[in-house]
Amino acid sequence: MSEQTQDNNPRGVASGFAIAIISALFSTLFFASFTTLVYVKKMPFGKPQAVIVQIVSVIIAVGLSQFLSRKIQGDKLSMMQALLIGWLSSLILAMFIATFYSIFSKFTHQDLMQKGAFAMLLILYNGLGLVWSIIIGVILKKQ
Repeated sequence: MSEQTQDNNPRGVASGFAIAIISALFSTLFFASFTTLVYVKKMPFGKPQAVIVQIVSVIIAVGLSQFLSRKIQGDKLSMMQALLIGWLSSLILAMFIATFYSIFSKFTHQDLMQKGAFAMLLILYNGLGLVWSIIIGVILKKQ
């Protein structure tokens, strides 16, 4: 009698997408909370502050996705997996933030994204995601 075993392996593609979406969602919540708080408190929020918040958001998304991926896989994470999961989470983050900008501008009547800004936002987060995926992937790989 042959025994069939079910493979309940969490290392599949679906868990990678779920990790990327969850990481991007947490990072978007940080970004949205910070932006809303600045608006409510009527504090200045120029280009330098926006760049810093965007970079921190990407670092949160990439770091959280790589950390969760590593923990699910039993403290093992290859450089290719780190690169791909971090990059994917930063791209999903760009889409979430573009959605947040649309909703935020309807309530506040401030146009935060000009025409064509979605493409620039995707390119920005794509580049930042790749760079930070490599940096954080090297750090997490050595631990």
